[in-house]
Amino acid sequence: MALWTSTQSDVFHIAAPSSPDLQRVLRAMQQTIGARRITQEGTAALVVTHQARWKYPPSVARIADRRGLWVVPPTIYFGGWETYRVVSPTIGALRRFVVDVKKNGEVEVLSHRARDQLDRIHSLTTIPVHLFEGLTDRQVHILVRAFEGGLFELPAREKMDRVAARAGVSRSTFGEHLRKAEMQILQNSYPFLKLRDKSAESASRPALRRSQGPAGESPVGIASGPDRY
Repeated sequence: MALWTSTQSDVFHIAAPSSPDLQRVLRAMQQTIGARRITQEGTAALVVTHQARWKYPPSVARIADRRGLWVVPPTIYFGGWETYRVVSPTIGALRRFVVDVKKNGEVEVLSHRARDQLDRIHSLTTIPVHLFEGLTDRQVHILVRAFEGGLFELPAREKMDRVAARAGVSRSTFGEHLRKAEMQILQNSYPFLKLRDKSAESASRPALRRSQGPAGESPVGIASGPDRY
């Protein structure tokens, strides 16, 4: 689940592994916090509710407020974990925030950056809603399998043949869907990448260099030609 909150309501984007799972989640949310379904498509749905308020356990957002931190939406709920992005005025405030949250459960700090190294505007960019526009369900599935299989790592953690086999498609079909998905995401995000490109106004740019992995294999999406993968 991903949560966007405003001063009056909470909006949840829910993605479930199956339709029965989704229905169970929707019923539970309706019964416990009065959530109302906005729309549903397949095994995903958007629901809205008035801001859920409770006394125990204390919410992470409320702890952040008390310590003077800012929570940057959305909040992600997956696999029993809640993932938050926060901005702290001082390292001391951040440490006190972590200590307070640890009183209520296990905490893992995924990453942090000093304020003097923080590109405040660009580093706080949230994913635009239209980023996934135009992607088919199959392309999304292939992207997830490719990432989980380590195909985007250098060197790749696994061979594409094996990842494709687990996805139930041939290597060529897997590669075709992956290329189309990559292109669609790049097209959708190009305006934001253009804004982020600090050298966009430079008259001269260094030429792109073709990278190669072990045994001369090119990493995903780099090489050209029919055997680019």
